[in-house]
Amino acid sequence: MARCRRPYGQGPDGTRVTWLGHATNYVEHGPHALITDPTFGTLAFRKKRLAPAPVPAAKIPRLDGILISHNHFDHCDLDSIRALRRRFPDAPIVVPQGLAVWMRSKLGAPVVELPWWESLEIGPFRVHATPAQHWSTRAGFDICQSHWMGVLIKTPSHGVFFAGDTGFGPHFEAIAQRLQVDVALLPVGAYAPRWFMRDQHMNPEDAVAAAEILGACLLPIHWGTYGLADEPHDEPPRWTDALAREAGISHVLLRPGGAWSEAEIVGRWRHE
Repeated sequence: MARCRRPYGQGPDGTRVTWLGHATNYVEHGPHALITDPTFGTLAFRKKRLAPAPVPAAKIPRLDGILISHNHFDHCDLDSIRALRRRFPDAPIVVPQGLAVWMRSKLGAPVVELPWWESLEIGPFRVHATPAQHWSTRAGFDICQSHWMGVLIKTPSHGVFFAGDTGFGPHFEAIAQRLQVDVALLPVGAYAPRWFMRDQHMNPEDAVAAAEILGACLLPIHWGTYGLADEPHDEPPRWTDALAREAGISHVLLRPGGAWSEAEIVGRWRHE
């Protein structure tokens, strides 16, 4: 699979991205780290986990912040966040607009609310909230009462974009115009049936198109962890790989627990 495009040197203080399954990504730079949508549990929306979490919350070595894209159960797992909060009590939980009051009621401070296009610094990272095309609910009666977002994590060497849950839309062009994206963590699963999922979840065709707009290396996520939709569990990576190769899009398919850095890629989904 193609190496990512930008010629950054990867030294001991470089950027590393580890996919921990579903939408959980561990982004490191030197001794600092952030995590997105941590979900280590065995259930999501009453669906059993298909592959175990490659590491438990208790083995996360360090953490400067927890980034939550929206409040759906498979992205905002309170047990997982609570386990991390016990170990890293000073790490802020960064949430989209409208979710902070609820999150503080469950887990206490510090919780930071970040509207679209606003940013904050966490250690060496600058975290930018970006638009997404999705929706929110926690209990069925609170539909769209809080927002949803993606995040661009600017490390000292790379722009790492985590799209959260999103359908394909013009927000990708807006992100590309405002922010430099080197590596794009884009969802490629939970897309069938298309008539129902199209507006809220991308499929591999959408993800490849989004990566091309962003001008970024594609790291496909949100597949093979929970059976949330009707497509076969191994279809998203195979389809993504075929489309990205055909389009000449730089991409890396990782197994859960696999990692990307500019110097090396470990835990590929399939070796060549």
